[in-house]
Amino acid sequence: MLEGSRTIFSAGTFQFQTKHLLVIAILALAFSAALIMRFYPIKYGFVLNEFDPYFDYRATQFILDNGLDAYWQWHDEMSWYPEGRNVPATSQSVLHITAAYMYQVFGGGMSLLDFTIIFPAVMGSLTVVVIFALVRVLGGTTAGLFSALLFAFSPSIIQRGNLGWFKSEPLGLFFGLLAIYLFISAIKHKEIKYAIPKAIAGGLILGLANGSWGGVQYFAIPLAIFFIALPFFRRDLTIPMYVVIAFTVFSLLSAAAFPRPGISYVLGLPGIAMIGGTVFLVIANFIRRIGGPRKQQRNTLYLLVAFIALAAGIVAAGAYVAPSFRYINAINPFVGSDNFLVESVAEHFTPTVADYFTDFSILLMFAGLGIWLAFRRRDDTAIFALIIGLTGVYVSATFARLLVFASIGIIVLAGLGLYEVTRSILAHREAAAQTSAASAASRATALTREERRKAEYGGFRTRSGQMVRIAYVVVVIMMLSIPLFWPSNASWISSADVPAAIANGGTGFRTSTDDWTEALDWISENTEPDAVVASWWDYGYWITTLGGRTTLADNATINSTRIETLAKMLISDQESGLKIANDLDADYIVVYVVGQIRLYGSPAMLNGTAGSNSTEQIPLYTLGQGGDESKKQWFMRIGGFDESRYIHNDGFTPTPAFWNNTLLGKLFPFSPASYVMFGGDGGIQNIRNVSQGWQQGFVGLYTQDIKYPADGGPDQPLHLVYASPSYVDEENIAFGVFVYEINQDYVPRPVGDPYAPQEREPEPIQTPTPANVTAPVTSNEIAVLETTQGQIKIEFFPEAAPGHVENFIDLANSGFYDGVLFHRIQPGFVIQGGDPLTVNGTDRNVWGTGGPGYMIDEEFNDISHDRGIVSMARAQDPNSAGSQFFIVLDGDASDKGTLDNRYTVFGRVIEGMDVVDKIAALETTQLNAQTSVPSDPEQARIISIKIEQR
Repeated sequence: MLEGSRTIFSAGTFQFQTKHLLVIAILALAFSAALIMRFYPIKYGFVLNEFDPYFDYRATQFILDNGLDAYWQWHDEMSWYPEGRNVPATSQSVLHITAAYMYQVFGGGMSLLDFTIIFPAVMGSLTVVVIFALVRVLGGTTAGLFSALLFAFSPSIIQRGNLGWFKSEPLGLFFGLLAIYLFISAIKHKEIKYAIPKAIAGGLILGLANGSWGGVQYFAIPLAIFFIALPFFRRDLTIPMYVVIAFTVFSLLSAAAFPRPGISYVLGLPGIAMIGGTVFLVIANFIRRIGGPRKQQRNTLYLLVAFIALAAGIVAAGAYVAPSFRYINAINPFVGSDNFLVESVAEHFTPTVADYFTDFSILLMFAGLGIWLAFRRRDDTAIFALIIGLTGVYVSATFARLLVFASIGIIVLAGLGLYEVTRSILAHREAAAQTSAASAASRATALTREERRKAEYGGFRTRSGQMVRIAYVVVVIMMLSIPLFWPSNASWISSADVPAAIANGGTGFRTSTDDWTEALDWISENTEPDAVVASWWDYGYWITTLGGRTTLADNATINSTRIETLAKMLISDQESGLKIANDLDADYIVVYVVGQIRLYGSPAMLNGTAGSNSTEQIPLYTLGQGGDESKKQWFMRIGGFDESRYIHNDGFTPTPAFWNNTLLGKLFPFSPASYVMFGGDGGIQNIRNVSQGWQQGFVGLYTQDIKYPADGGPDQPLHLVYASPSYVDEENIAFGVFVYEINQDYVPRPVGDPYAPQEREPEPIQTPTPANVTAPVTSNEIAVLETTQGQIKIEFFPEAAPGHVENFIDLANSGFYDGVLFHRIQPGFVIQGGDPLTVNGTDRNVWGTGGPGYMIDEEFNDISHDRGIVSMARAQDPNSAGSQFFIVLDGDASDKGTLDNRYTVFGRVIEGMDVVDKIAALETTQLNAQTSVPSDPEQARIISIKIEQR
């Protein structure tokens, strides 16, 4: 469709024409645009981005310093102390090897660090050329050029291949797409002598791609599906069969040659899928030689059914090397995760529909046209484009990190769609031109030379033709430019404007700070060379690479038990946390807290303990922009702690128990000063002092408060030996990196086993059952519970538990209980409800962790937990009841007796125990060893609770 057939020069039979010059120019433009977009973060500093690139840089340096043979034997003792890490078996070896050898060839005197910072941006920009080549063989040169330009600006791909992103994706995608291009190009060849070498090269490169990035295993899905689809869309299967065999064999051999993915790739689902698809194609080729076309089609369908049944049997029997949960979840998005460690990783969040519209915008419309084109053409290349588009979107629906595959699929389809629109418009003008030319030919003797030239070149040489072309180009440019700039805070360009994590501390601020680099320099220069540093696993790569010190965990997540232990260390009380730190041989603990000064004032005044004439002015901070203060809930979940004890029901604000009873709370050099409600103008509308406690809608204000000062006495368990400059100098934003030295002479004395699982729910244990001494005094007020199973009436025991009765009545009158579930159903034991997180929440893992935002003291009494008794649920702390209550069912007396004098009885069911029994009989799903939840939540919902007089 590109014009320009004038030959510029010839080389044998090849003629280099003006249209080739145009293609090169557009590709150069796409490459330049891609490079500019990927270099956008340079304004924040010329540094490696994120966490993993620091380890990959360190591994590449190891190859250059010690050679490849030493690399294959490298057991890194500075990571995951004391066990260490087998580097080749647990990392992307191809990335390290490729970068090392490319640096030796193209380094040009620059440092390896500078080379690795530039490397991902250059590789990502070169992939523009590869995507052009791939789409060109799928749909033509014009479609390829469209896709190259779209790839240059794709947000999901830029964010995982910009300046400093020396990680798996840029090289993995380059190799993976190059392999796919060679495969498709081989399939299209009509001579086997050209097809097989391309297939072999493609297979080898796909193996390199898998050794560069584990995510490349995705390509096994569209490839296997395409192998199976070929017999249905191509008549001659001879060359495709040989191509597929060569491609599969060499890709498996290449992948197996590296420790990662190794033989697990061949024997895992990706390898089995490719092998299965290849075998299917070979058998189908032989079946096609038997009988007529109708019989061939029927037999191929029978074969497909047999292979589907065989695949289901292999999966059901587990006859494969099981991949990690992430890959299983990508194939089957309906598999839920109960692994808090996986869920805590930001790149593992599930994309929403809004994310797709933000990332792809107008491309979705053109991709739809590409789908229509594929269905209309129904040839093998069109079907492959359709497969890679649909599977890319499918797998990306699980993890945000996999949006790169949705981007590739949508870009391929959008390129084809744009080509189809362009071709259709131009074809209409060309048809008009041909009609005009035919008419002119009948009057050839009457035409002048100029008239014959106009007839030859068609309607686009006319004024109307020129206007159509210009209008079309303007409209397309405008449509594609909209997502570049709008919406301003979520445009394609703004998505590239992301600081490196170490430059902004991994926060949401688009700024640059030296806090982390200075802290790591301090660690390198002021701690012992053999020191062991404990921190949350996010920072392990930074501490090891830039700080030069041994760490207990890093982003490789090799040992989830170790990460769980670190979570226990931080969330346990001081004595238990220090015992764990000592057991891990830690010498220092590093925590990271982000605070922002919201105003200057007097905390004494805000707390109501000083008059308005106080002149004390100190900074008051709000906390929470990406440091450990924003991750603490994940520490609790991973460590198995009761989150509701330490965090209010806004899911963020720490409770007094966090500040007073956790090591992390004491390591944070802040303390609550007050709780305030901000208005729309940013001003303070309401204030609650610390003694009044937090309330919904309020935000905590904090003052600096170092609990373990550097000059503390010899009996102090920890000493703060380093604090970030932005914290010391009281800058607007404190990117607070704090290094604590552990006092090795301090002997921690934990109460109980610090590694023991934390109690979340009341569990039946064998204890004696106390007898009821006297009948409880009841009140004139009763609670009427309207549930989806009927009405339940409860009377109260105000003398036995006055605080609990008052609390329940206040919550009921405020509408707090309206819509909550009986979220825990233990037949024969209890049904439990009152958690506000169950009103609209679908995440069953957090059911049972919510509350009203405060806790009330225990009021244990002598009332036995007999059938129909209503009692308050709580966490491990006896004084941690809030809003959750349970109703006792029939069951073993010893089981019910275990609750006596451990949970506060405050009422009893007087009508509706049949309704309670209906709820207890509902079908349930086992959430964990202690908790079963209703399978259909709507069957166990409390519609309302009203307080009435008897």
